[in-house]
Amino acid sequence: MNCPICEAHKNPTEILFENEFWILRKANQNLEGYLYLEIKGHIDSWSQLTLEQFESYGRALHKGTEIVQSFHPEKMYMTAIAERVPHLHVHLIPRFSGQTPGIDHISQATGPGFPKPM
Repeated sequence: MNCPICEAHKNPTEILFENEFWILRKANQNLEGYLYLEIKGHIDSWSQLTLEQFESYGRALHKGTEIVQSFHPEKMYMTAIAERVPHLHVHLIPRFSGQTPGIDHISQATGPGFPKPM
């Protein structure tokens, strides 16, 4: 299987943080502070995780939240979609002052062509 997330994990320069089961990477978007929180190894469903992996997720999410908050957003959204890439991952999406709130922001951020901030 050719999974772009598994391939990205082979490039240590893209990794901001990792623990025993999870990796935090900068999202390839035009939104500063946007991160991906991804399971190590190819898993595509929350139901496949062990208790250890869930516990480790909490620690990685804590670190991801610290990183996103260092950009001083008004809000941070989290979503796990995994439709385009069937590899379990969570989007940590900051929203800054003047940006559209809610679902519209999430849709714009996770879709192609997110507008570059002015």
